[in-house]
Amino acid sequence: MAASKKVLTESNVVEILQSTENNTQLAIRFGVSRQAISQIRNGTNWTKVAPELPRIPVRVKESVRKDYLARRPNCHNCHEWNGHECSYGFPEAIDEPFFAIGCDLYRRNPGGA
Repeated sequence: MAASKKVLTESNVVEILQSTENNTQLAIRFGVSRQAISQIRNGTNWTKVAPELPRIPVRVKESVRKDYLARRPNCHNCHEWNGHECSYGFPEAIDEPFFAIGCDLYRRNPGGA
């Protein structure tokens, strides 16, 4: 008898995209393969779910971050970013600069990152 495969839900995909856990940890938690998690994070699967959330591989996030952030709304290129924190005090701005995508107070700073 073959083991049944876990089917992800849209809310699972959003959680995966927002998670700081590595692909292996997420695969174990959701009962899917590491490759399935990687495909979600790379943007090759579940692309219609939460399109506003960034799709970049976790393992290369730091190497592409500056270029990627310069093109997308993010806390580091917001008028309210003072170099190390959000002037409104949003803690998400420090740990996850993509928070700006959903921030109603975001104003692009042309001289930002």
